[in-house]
Amino acid sequence: MAVFRRRSVCKKRPTDPLKVLPPELVGHIFHTWLLDKLYPHPQFSDTQLPTLLCCVSKSWRDFVYASPLLWAHVILDASQDTVASLDVLKRRLERSQSVPLFMEIVVGDYPDKDALRVLFADCSRFRQLTIGVHNLCWWDDIPMGGFTQLEKLTVHTWTRPGVLIHEDELTSVFSSAPQLRCVNWHSTADPGPVAVNGHQLHFLDLIAFRVPITRVLEVLAACPNLRGASISFMDEHEHVPMPLKKRILLPELRSLYLYGSKHLTCLMRSVQAPLLSCFEMQWARYSGRACGLEALESLLACCPLVEEIALHEFLQTEDGVVSIITSNKNLVRLTVTAEPDQRKLITHRTFALLTHQEFGNYALPQLEEVMFRGGLDVQDEVVLGMIESRRSTPDDGAYSASFPSTRALKSICLDRCEPMAFEAISRLKAICDESRLKATGTFARPGIY
Repeated sequence: MAVFRRRSVCKKRPTDPLKVLPPELVGHIFHTWLLDKLYPHPQFSDTQLPTLLCCVSKSWRDFVYASPLLWAHVILDASQDTVASLDVLKRRLERSQSVPLFMEIVVGDYPDKDALRVLFADCSRFRQLTIGVHNLCWWDDIPMGGFTQLEKLTVHTWTRPGVLIHEDELTSVFSSAPQLRCVNWHSTADPGPVAVNGHQLHFLDLIAFRVPITRVLEVLAACPNLRGASISFMDEHEHVPMPLKKRILLPELRSLYLYGSKHLTCLMRSVQAPLLSCFEMQWARYSGRACGLEALESLLACCPLVEEIALHEFLQTEDGVVSIITSNKNLVRLTVTAEPDQRKLITHRTFALLTHQEFGNYALPQLEEVMFRGGLDVQDEVVLGMIESRRSTPDDGAYSASFPSTRALKSICLDRCEPMAFEAISRLKAICDESRLKATGTFARPGIY
């Protein structure tokens, strides 16, 4: 009978988290749930957030209405005839009280200027602003103050083929945002406004089409304090400008990603980043490669601290692979992706170079991760020999004295290739079990081809 009573008491305990958990914890749970629903693709999120939480109970509704952080993320299409009620929009913003705002605004060909006035009346509270537009003809008609709390700005523009867009209006954002540190400029327009306060930027993601590479260089020159940069560029013109006589110094740059056409050779010959540690590049397939490798080597020669290199569909011959390995001795991670139709880009020659010889040269002694995708033509024994030579650091005193900074291989991925023989895969599995090496890719999976 006592057991029955205890069970009855348990069943009667409240299940509402608001009654058993601290309100700070409940607020954190709700906020985490909201962020998970909104990002990373807020444009596809439920338009009823966070009001969906209000449907559970009156106590939840009261709690949500009194939690300003839950109303700080505003995702809105401000095109004509899409905003149902300006009063509802105003009340939503009022519920956020004074907390910083995270805005995602899309504006079509015909903007709803009244809705935009309501939104930008609080521009001094914008912490992050993402704006997607067809044009900015409405910008000067919207009263705005300073973007004094803005830290991250993302600009998306899309136009019909052959139609250019002018975004000089955005200069007012850059000139009034002293806290701005990150800019994502995904536009067909001239990225000139980025340069207005470029000296304060730490991160730049620039997708620049229909503008000359020289303009991209001007933007980089105006952003000397960048920590990370991603440049995607495509130019259909045949002529590649001459590189700058004096390289642009980016003394704080640690990470650089490049994607695009042969015009990037001008960029690689025109910048230097002495602290660069991570470099990745995707090369457009129709571009010439001989000049690309020379330009890349000239850039890396100015970056002695590079630890990560990823080259996708860029290298044309194994000589290029060998050059990258022998010229960048501090590499910890190396990724090489061949073009789909490339053969014999990576053979026993590369693996022999990476294989430790007890009394010989040892390329890339700090290498921990290697990924080769496609273009492989190497025997199983050669692959296993390289892996075994790097799977652990010997305790031999002479070895340690000769190679004091040697690291063990932690991960290898050989993909888009034929799998090894069953016996070789069994041997690889034993190596992985003994040394905690991670081996992935089609080379380690039987029956793929």
